[in-house]
Amino acid sequence: MKIFLSSTLRKYIPDYDPDKGHEIQVQKGTTVSDLCERINIPVDMVTIIMVDGRSKSPDYNLNGSERVHLFPAIGGG
Repeated sequence: MKIFLSSTLRKYIPDYDPDKGHEIQVQKGTTVSDLCERINIPVDMVTIIMVDGRSKSPDYNLNGSERVHLFPAIGGG
């Protein structure tokens, strides 16, 4: 599976390449929360989860072949 991280989440994976993302193997049934734990990203830092282009929740079960995009809260004003 491929994971793509946005902005401040990139610091959690050393040498993260935003153009290539990060490849990782996960077992079928792993939740997005479990995935975040495994790559040391605090799940409460993730506010938007996209799996294969669709919005999902942290308890979504992955099958292991998706493209996962994680986004932190974005401030502005």
